[in-house]
Amino acid sequence: MKRDDKLKLQVERSMEHIPVPDSLFRFAEELPDRFAKGELELDSVSVASASAPVERRNRRLRPMIYKSAAAAAILLSFFTAGIKISPTFAELAKGVPGIDIAVEWLNRAREHDGVQTAIDNGYMPIEPVTKQVGGTTITIGDMYLTDEELLFKTFIKSDDFDVADAGGNARLFVYPENLFGGGSTTASSVITTTDGSGELVLQETYKYQLKDGAARAFLKKGEELLLSVNKHTADIAVKRSETIHIAQIGVPIEPGKLLHDRVLEPNLTLPFADGDWSSLTLEKLTIQPTTMNLVLNGQKGWSYDFPREDGAAPYLKDDKGKVYRFDPSGPGLILEEGKLQLPFSSSVYFDRDVKSLTLHIGEMTVSEWEPSGTLELKPDGPFPQKVSFKGRELVIEGAEYVQEGYLRLKIKKQFPDQRYLDGVFFDIAEKEDLNEKFEKDPGAYDAYVLKHRKDRETFNVSGFGIAEDYHMRPYLSVFIPGPKLDRYTVTLARAGDKIDIDRDYTIPLKR
Repeated sequence: MKRDDKLKLQVERSMEHIPVPDSLFRFAEELPDRFAKGELELDSVSVASASAPVERRNRRLRPMIYKSAAAAAILLSFFTAGIKISPTFAELAKGVPGIDIAVEWLNRAREHDGVQTAIDNGYMPIEPVTKQVGGTTITIGDMYLTDEELLFKTFIKSDDFDVADAGGNARLFVYPENLFGGGSTTASSVITTTDGSGELVLQETYKYQLKDGAARAFLKKGEELLLSVNKHTADIAVKRSETIHIAQIGVPIEPGKLLHDRVLEPNLTLPFADGDWSSLTLEKLTIQPTTMNLVLNGQKGWSYDFPREDGAAPYLKDDKGKVYRFDPSGPGLILEEGKLQLPFSSSVYFDRDVKSLTLHIGEMTVSEWEPSGTLELKPDGPFPQKVSFKGRELVIEGAEYVQEGYLRLKIKKQFPDQRYLDGVFFDIAEKEDLNEKFEKDPGAYDAYVLKHRKDRETFNVSGFGIAEDYHMRPYLSVFIPGPKLDRYTVTLARAGDKIDIDRDYTIPLKR
């Protein structure tokens, strides 16, 4: 089964209702045109309130940026000499040209994304550029171009629209025109200027993952980096939205001042105990001036992920005790099957005395693409029926065909207050081949998703194929899309199941 088909099945499997800002739905309406133009793979929309300062992190959307053969080793270069910085340029790094904001706030933001570490070690960002478009001032700052990423911040103040209204009808989006990559905003804040005017400034941080070799190819051309600024407006009342190009910003780049990534390929086995898994493999470590990225390889036929919450998220620690936090916001690379990129904020790039890093993994969640358990049943019984799956003992107390298109199972609760059965996805084998249908008619997939969204609201459930009860019933309910039959083969798959690992893995930094 092709990977795209698997992704569709995963969408079907996990169609849970998650509250999303209206602005994100409005922006989604214009995504197809931007995909077609090759402008980007996916932009996520950050939400910020009008209080200052406020930081809100994006939900990780895991956009499909590109399929890489595993992101092979890039140019390896060591930082051997300092960079001469003019006093004027050094002063620019302390603030934002054309916009008066608190230096203390800017320093905190830079600490968060690793920019401050680079500046502290004499590696200055590309010189900021400011553009005036009507009553809107746009400054591009804190820009770094690496072998794998383009990072920058935007600072926007405007008399044309309310920058603090995340749910408003106007948003600006910035993307590179002549440097191929997919990306999104990773953080957003609304801050107040320090000039006494009380004017608000929208600050957003962007991260673009670059196609393998794209940075080197761009630098060889000796061109300015061209950033396109698009304004998206929407009128919900008339269900109309449009995106227009309002500006192009050219950013001069001096290739000789750019530092190249340090790339290691440890091929380190990370063992742990589980019935289906025994280890991960750390294939690649990319050390950039502001960030560090790991590429892990898991098992084919499975997907896996890590928690993002403080205290549960993985982290890196150097042999001096400094911790580097997991920062999955923004774009995530979808590599070949089984591989996953883990980004971490800040870096050991400039500290040559660090001899090793320690990767701590507390837990991870895993999902198998194909079911590994089955149960034969008839809607008219007999019940109860027991099934053993992955060390679990489940009891089916009943089944019925409801509405038009759903088999409903009643699962015995393991304790009276149980609301959800973790780690198991239910399906039926007797189903239409939706992948073939979607390939022949792309519109059918959209109609399918829309129908299921409405049916979830009708049944008042968060998703299909999952056992849950938020209505104080004596059982958990599972709604499974499918035809009406006299007999069913119910399949079970491990999905979103947590593995407790709680282990440290040492990564030597070979010189």
